[in-house]
Amino acid sequence: MLKLLYDTKPTVVRQCLGALQEVVLYRPELSDKIKEKVKEIDVTKYRDSMSPLIKKDMEALLNRMD
Repeated sequence: MLKLLYDTKPTVVRQCLGALQEVVLYRPELSDKIKEKVKEIDVTKYRDSMSPLIKKDMEALLNRMD
């Protein structure tokens, strides 16, 4: 699932970020690894219309893990 965070399609990345919120809820021991991978996402490779949405999803997921 973490590989999908680097997909070329922004919709896939957003869906994965949303699903990972459920994962960290039930598997908190995975939070450190997920946090590391989320911080590696390069939003500059997505269109200007999608990168702010991905950033927002990333922040929501990271905030849930804090």
